[in-house]
Amino acid sequence: MTAPYAPPPVSGPYPTPASVAKPAKFAGLAWTALILGIVGVVGSPIIFLNNLTAVVAGVGLILGIIALFGTKKVLTSIGIVLCILAIVFTVIAQNAAVKKLDALGQQLGISAGDDKATGQTYAVGDTHRGTDVDITVAEPKAFTTGKFAAPKQEAKAVSYQVTVTNHSAKPWPAAMLFIQATAGSSAAEQVFDTEAGLDSTPSQDILPGKSLTFRLGFVDAPGDITLQVGNMGSDKVYFVQKR
Repeated sequence: MTAPYAPPPVSGPYPTPASVAKPAKFAGLAWTALILGIVGVVGSPIIFLNNLTAVVAGVGLILGIIALFGTKKVLTSIGIVLCILAIVFTVIAQNAAVKKLDALGQQLGISAGDDKATGQTYAVGDTHRGTDVDITVAEPKAFTTGKFAAPKQEAKAVSYQVTVTNHSAKPWPAAMLFIQATAGSSAAEQVFDTEAGLDSTPSQDILPGKSLTFRLGFVDAPGDITLQVGNMGSDKVYFVQKR
């Protein structure tokens, strides 16, 4: 009788769990984050397009954070860094573009920004840039009113140089402008003093592209001085001299 067949013994070591390759976890997300980061960096200098590529980089950043819990940590880290750089580069590029547009607008005589909203406050020496005109209040000078000044003679006062620049397409009447002042917590009376060259607000028309400069004076009092500047039909803005 023939003996039953017995398979030959297997030579060599048996495979162990340690020798079996582990499947990669979140590898797809890691590669996606890397690719989206590259797209974001490449698109960051391109104005208008970089809005989209910044969103793409933001998505890649989220996927990269998730992929950090997987096995492709180095690849994931590179993708996260690229996504962050893409967002930073986009912000820098857009800020630079805005500055260039503002500079171009100023060269063309266009106001860089419209700050006409009620309540805008400036320091004396700054410029309010409005829709039609820019207004600057500057050069405060202390003086004593003359013997024929109104409303007070030989009183302490302060004057300011006011410049109005018309950047609209039609003449702008200076008579529309009105300026009032407060000193501390009190209303400051406007000074009319011919000897000091202080008369009422001019009434001439300011032609497009031209400026009108004049001085206004007010009776002084302790405290900061605030000049309220406005024109008929528009909002008011304020210039403050801290003292």
